[in-house]
Amino acid sequence: STYRNERFGFQLSYPGGLFIPKETPNSQSGALWTSTDGGARLLATATQNETGETLESYRDFVMRESYADAQFDYTPTKETWFVLSGQKGDTIFYERITFVCQGRYIYGWQVNYPASQRRKYDAIVEAIHRTYKPGRGEGGSCGEATQ
Repeated sequence: STYRNERFGFQLSYPGGLFIPKETPNSQSGALWTSTDGGARLLATATQNETGETLESYRDFVMRESYADAQFDYTPTKETWFVLSGQKGDTIFYERITFVCQGRYIYGWQVNYPASQRRKYDAIVEAIHRTYKPGRGEGGSCGEATQ
């Protein structure tokens, strides 16, 4: 299945037979799915960078707030994106964050799954990664947000 966010213009594909959409508080900014067995979670989001975070400061924030005490095994950083992947307790995580429009918008997606199912979900993460396309801000042109 392919999810496309109309407001922020990003999209990704995921195994629709495995992940079931869940209700989200603000569906205009993203979506949440859980696996049919309830053990895994996929989240895709986008937002304006209202606090003026840099890629580095946001990466530090995510590492500190979401993954304290985690063991990282893959953490590349490029000019406009970073990935954090590793294990926290019995849960494997993979999160990709992308800054677009000179950092005015932050896009991201994340998969969490049981370490016992790593072989299955590692392949799924790779497939999602290949299909992910961040947008170009609200309205698709990196312009000012529409009200």
